[in-house]
Amino acid sequence: MADGGEDQSRVGSLASISRGASLYTIGKVISDVGEFLLHLLVSRLLGAASYGLFAYGKTLAFTALLVTNFGSDESILKHLPQYENEPRKRRFMLGLAWVTSAGGGLIVSGALFLLAPIVSNLTLSDPQFVSVLRLFAAVLFIDTLAGLLYSTFRAVQLVEYEVLTKRVLKPALRVLGVGGVIAVGGSLYGVVTAMVVASAVTFAVAVLYFLRRTEIRPTLRSPGNTRGTVREYYGYSLPLTAKEAGTVMQGRVDVLMVGFLLSSTAVGVYNVSVLVAGVLYVPLLAVNRLFPPVASRLYTERRRADLTAIYSVVTRWTLTASLLIAVVVVVFRVEILALFGSEFTAGTVVLTLFVVSQLWNCATGPSGYLLMMTDHQYVVMATEWLFGVANVVLNYVFIQAFGLVGAALASAGVLAARNVTKIAAVWYFERLHPYSSSFVKPLMAAVVAAAGALVVEATLSGVPAVAVGSVVAAGCYGIVLAVAGTEPVDREVYRLLTASPDE
Repeated sequence: MADGGEDQSRVGSLASISRGASLYTIGKVISDVGEFLLHLLVSRLLGAASYGLFAYGKTLAFTALLVTNFGSDESILKHLPQYENEPRKRRFMLGLAWVTSAGGGLIVSGALFLLAPIVSNLTLSDPQFVSVLRLFAAVLFIDTLAGLLYSTFRAVQLVEYEVLTKRVLKPALRVLGVGGVIAVGGSLYGVVTAMVVASAVTFAVAVLYFLRRTEIRPTLRSPGNTRGTVREYYGYSLPLTAKEAGTVMQGRVDVLMVGFLLSSTAVGVYNVSVLVAGVLYVPLLAVNRLFPPVASRLYTERRRADLTAIYSVVTRWTLTASLLIAVVVVVFRVEILALFGSEFTAGTVVLTLFVVSQLWNCATGPSGYLLMMTDHQYVVMATEWLFGVANVVLNYVFIQAFGLVGAALASAGVLAARNVTKIAAVWYFERLHPYSSSFVKPLMAAVVAAAGALVVEATLSGVPAVAVGSVVAAGCYGIVLAVAGTEPVDREVYRLLTASPDE
């Protein structure tokens, strides 16, 4: 690392990312517990078929959410930090984001509401799915606007308010609402209605935090309202919209095609496997909370050495955290899926394939955000489209041939190939890569942790196996990492995070 002021600045940036990641991880754990309980309640009490309808409607809404704001959420992550010293331009950029998101959300959610009967006939062909899908259209519009607030909190490094609203309040309200509906014998329609209410209350609280904790106010009446500024905004956000369209084709199209080609029960089994494997994605999501604004600032200031070092460190952190989760999920895959019901254990192969692909996703770090923050958004867009089209084609062919496992083979393979391409693009355009000999330590620790978990799996079963095995795996993992020794930069970041304000 560099010496003196540069060294302190770099450690400070890493500490900022680490604080955001820590807060996000706490919130994400709470959110995932809430999501787990939500899906557990619906799957066990309403059955695999009704759960399939719920999961399919939720997937459609979530998929549409990726494109409703036309790249505005990603755009403000770049522009608000970039124009920190130009407040009028910042306010205008935020105003454009609000107008774009509101318009996009209204168009897409309105289309989903109106086309619900057609979507139902083409997919699950269940009469109650129409009303369920229309309720999810309401969730989609509310969450589109809320997403802009969450991105604003991240852009100004107030990630704690994103965590409090999106990661703590919303899942808590969902579980309480859905649990209450099911407790009184409510239907699937009542379950989704509770989700609409939870989204609306969360959005209201997020607006309150935005007004009280930030000084940026969106406006279109500003000296920053110039043709050049508008061109700059949409020149960045529209390619990201196209990129998100590609992400839709490779991200959740597998679930949609399972519903189209198989059944609602198959959707339920497949979605639970994807949900469990998604836990591995948490460490990468955590560092991505504040990596984009930090990377944008460093790139703008031409601090290339700092950017390279931070990219490497956060990638290693991500891999280190995800490896332990992967060990536990793969070793105890049957026991974990059985929690949702015996019929969900049919997804063990699907779960294993997705764990491998998500592990590779985490091993490539925030490479996609690094490309976007270094003005290579068109490369990201082309990559997402290339692999999105490949995913649609491969899913159609593989599902026909291999059923649920075929969908997992197609999507997991595409995800791995996409991330290899992004790493290669970062090297080609910026001559950066995140890897070093320090990555060997977590790999060695994972081997030892897997051995410990397998011993437990051979002697126990059910929930006790998962509980004891997780503790044993974590203990083995931590011991190996401690013996191997921590990196100097990790110690510096820890010192800075734990130092008292007076130090």
